[in-house]
Amino acid sequence: MDNTEIHYLTYDPDAIWEDMMLNYVEAGGDILYPGDEKDMLLRSVQADIVQVFAGVDNALRMQTLRYAVGPYLDLIGERRNCERITASPATAQVTITAKEAFTLPEGSTMTADGQVFYQTKEDIALTGNQLTATIEVECTEDGITGNGLTVGTALSLSKSDYEKYISSIVSATDASGGNEEEDDDTYRERIRLHGLIALTSGPKGQYEAMAKTVSSDIVDAEALGHTDMTDIPEGEVWVYLIFASDTGKAAVINSVLEKLSAKDTRPLTDKVSVKEATAIPYAIDVQYACDNSSEIVSAVNDAVSTYQKWQDSVIGRPFNPDLLMASMYQAGCTRVKWGSSSTYNGTNTIAYTEIKPNERCKGTVTLHSMT
Repeated sequence: MDNTEIHYLTYDPDAIWEDMMLNYVEAGGDILYPGDEKDMLLRSVQADIVQVFAGVDNALRMQTLRYAVGPYLDLIGERRNCERITASPATAQVTITAKEAFTLPEGSTMTADGQVFYQTKEDIALTGNQLTATIEVECTEDGITGNGLTVGTALSLSKSDYEKYISSIVSATDASGGNEEEDDDTYRERIRLHGLIALTSGPKGQYEAMAKTVSSDIVDAEALGHTDMTDIPEGEVWVYLIFASDTGKAAVINSVLEKLSAKDTRPLTDKVSVKEATAIPYAIDVQYACDNSSEIVSAVNDAVSTYQKWQDSVIGRPFNPDLLMASMYQAGCTRVKWGSSSTYNGTNTIAYTEIKPNERCKGTVTLHSMT
């Protein structure tokens, strides 16, 4: 896609002032000097014109998928039946076994580690006839943190008032459903791909677009078949994922598999599997020289962050340290070289390398200024 910056109106203050002066003189006005009352008046008019032009230009840009942000991007998504993934808490099933009859009130909190808490959504009555109950609990905070609870984990009540009645609390399922609010860039790309979801012929793009609707923690999805990898049997589709964090990955994989296995999503001939993309590790020790001004150091750090996001966020993207070196030179470095401790996939060779379609690069970049 052409990334040329597009504006519907130009509002350069100097250009507007030149046009105003030209029209003023042509209309019979005299030459103005700084401090002149007419000059000050026209300067205030110029400022108003610039603000109006900028506002109209921004309003027009907010109607486009490329430039819309925040609520304006939400409106575009709504028109395309693709809503933003909002922040939501994780939920899980837990089994409570009581020593004697009692009622656990709604809002009672429990935890496995003292940091992440889950609460009951209603009063739980444990009677003499039924001292065991499996209930749904909800994380007290929105986000993916709550997805970390795994099946079989023991929990305890955060308040001791009811602890004497409890024999055990054990998670009966993995926690799932916790999401961070989807950021604008991720949402924009998902809107762009959303039209593929309506297809039911099982194309590559449809599987990938549908997978990304499950959780904001999914950074990338890649659907592969036998023609992409001979290890994949014919008639099967393996969907690989990259996650923003390690919390609750198993639950998200199961949710994606359920989503992609629905009859209105896949053809009857496809057998779908969902897996995490294989991580290829790298650690680049960068030795660099520059004039050490705050602007250049900041630009170098930004170049490194941009490179890592680019390198690590796409399945099948080749390892390309050349791009990192070029970006650092563009940021203002006078010399860049790889340190002897740099590694890629267990070797000391730092060079452009193709990877398999189900793999992704994941690593670190450490900066050391040359003395």
